[in-house]
Amino acid sequence: MMTEHRRAARRDSERGSAIITVLLLLLLMTGLAAALTVSGRTESLITRNHQSRAQARAAAEAGLNHAVQIAVDYLQTVDPVNIPGALDALLVNPVALAGVAFATPTAVAGAIDAATSYQVFLMDEDDPDRGAAATNLTADADADNDEDGAELTDNNRTLVFRAIGTAQGGATVTLEALISPVELGAIVADGDLDISGSVSITGGDDADVHSNGDLTIDGSATVDSGGMTSTGEYDGPAPGYGGAAEKPLPQVSAEDYKHHADYVLTDMGALTCNSAGGCTSPATGVAYGYGATMCTAAASGNGCRADWGWRFAGGAWSMGSAGTPQNGTFYVETDVSISSGPTLTMTLIAEGSIDISGSPNLTAHTNELLFVTDGDLDISGGVDTDVIAQGQMLVHEQLSISGNATLGGQIIVEDAANNHSLVDSNSISGNVTINYNGTLGTNQFFVTGWREVR
Repeated sequence: MMTEHRRAARRDSERGSAIITVLLLLLLMTGLAAALTVSGRTESLITRNHQSRAQARAAAEAGLNHAVQIAVDYLQTVDPVNIPGALDALLVNPVALAGVAFATPTAVAGAIDAATSYQVFLMDEDDPDRGAAATNLTADADADNDEDGAELTDNNRTLVFRAIGTAQGGATVTLEALISPVELGAIVADGDLDISGSVSITGGDDADVHSNGDLTIDGSATVDSGGMTSTGEYDGPAPGYGGAAEKPLPQVSAEDYKHHADYVLTDMGALTCNSAGGCTSPATGVAYGYGATMCTAAASGNGCRADWGWRFAGGAWSMGSAGTPQNGTFYVETDVSISSGPTLTMTLIAEGSIDISGSPNLTAHTNELLFVTDGDLDISGGVDTDVIAQGQMLVHEQLSISGNATLGGQIIVEDAANNHSLVDSNSISGNVTINYNGTLGTNQFFVTGWREVR
């Protein structure tokens, strides 16, 4: 009897222990489930916060990129000598940057969340609204970048764009971009460049030569500052070197400079007025309205030759020894060439290539601008440009300079795809002198700084 009683008591004890174990396991599982639930919710919140912040950042980037591009495009249309006043005017009222709603929430088109938007602000570097980032830049050794302590006047040709992106949940991201001109030196090419012969680049510390490709210098070529660099390989005398940082170059498009032109030489053989205030023929004194045809060479090719010096043949314009060449800024819808030696105040902007094979003495008619071509630039004569009134030479495709040219100004070669056959590769040879004083390109703005404001 005692044995049976003990056995029953042991069985009851075992059942009690099992119940306790089950209860403990249930409690543990309940805790794990609760922890997993909380963890899942936390992960969801973290994911949502990351998503909201990413949306806010994308919105800020969209606003900043939009405003910067419009500003860079606008400043390129401003006469370089008027850039300081234009920057001050923008700080007072950026109305000229049409298409940007400053200090106004702007919805991001196509955003998943309708609450995603951005606001854009234009500031000077010393604007107190920038908080701790506001600076006069007087502490460094570069006096050229110092500011003047006045938020509505620019002193160093640098503007600050700030964009605040907002997304769901009130997430915000603030970004800033600085735009300013970049010093590019006397000659800058985005592709390979060969310099040979008795080439002299003068002008002091600003007389640099740089290639974003390979740079080869042979013969007795000299550069005043010794600034001969390339992003690719360098083959030339010391102290030049390769492996240098790539330099940003503007995209060269003749259309961007058409507003400077007084006259248009059309691809149909007509010379038309491109001045909003009208044009007066220097030869005849006859007045013409904007867009009016001032002469036509479509029939014989010589209809604009006597009064303007231009001949139209084979779908291209040329200037020879006949006729009376006139000063001005000419926008040419085709290829253009000069094979004579007039002394002119002239700027050529061409949708085709520019071929100079004569010995003209040219002074830039448009401030700081001598040649712009969507094609190639080939200078093979004895061109003599005024080294006091220097001008930019902007080439979309390839450049060739040879002969006895003396040029005053800056040469920028985009080295785009070779669609024109005048020049196949970038080269400077012969007895060429290029003088550059370092003051050009002041309306070519680039993004020179970018940061997230925390």
